[in-house]
Amino acid sequence: MSLISLIDLLMFSQATESLTNTSVTLGADVIISCDLDIEEIYWYRQKSPDPPVLMLRTFDRTSEGAEYEDRIFKLKYSVKTNSRLFIRNISTDELGVYYCVKTSEPQKFSNATKIYINKSDETEWRNLTIITSVLMNVLSIIGLIVMVKSYIYVTGRSKNYTAAQNSNNPKCAEIDLFVCPGNIGPCPEQSMTVFYSQ
Repeated sequence: MSLISLIDLLMFSQATESLTNTSVTLGADVIISCDLDIEEIYWYRQKSPDPPVLMLRTFDRTSEGAEYEDRIFKLKYSVKTNSRLFIRNISTDELGVYYCVKTSEPQKFSNATKIYINKSDETEWRNLTIITSVLMNVLSIIGLIVMVKSYIYVTGRSKNYTAAQNSNNPKCAEIDLFVCPGNIGPCPEQSMTVFYSQ
């Protein structure tokens, strides 16, 4: 493990002495406050078992400007006045422990905030997904059965209709023909039925 990772873990252990648990609903917007009364801070996120990740740095408590460590963070995170961290449309990727740190020496850590999913919300979504999936599968199977039965009914009816039409039509007659290929020896009898119309 590198020296920087060890230092980060040591700093993180100091920050997590006071931990606030915050239950969230996936897809919601979340605001995390920084309890440090200073202008310039770093915002960190720690997801176990990984070391803390520096996300952004603020320069002023009254503005919403920030310098991002990675541009991907800019899509999900922003800073509000009073150095509050704003997370848009939270997903499982943003779950973890957040804390702010004073940029100047000596470094000072805020109380950490742990963001987690409310288990009852997670169970509700999982149940809803399972129920929806089962219903869609049942409807698909019923639709397939109806289509197959309709096809069988239509093709059977079509054959019966053609045979009935030909036998009831006075202009149609059935003739048996004997087929004999060429003049090679005796002709075996082969019957062929032909319908013709007058």
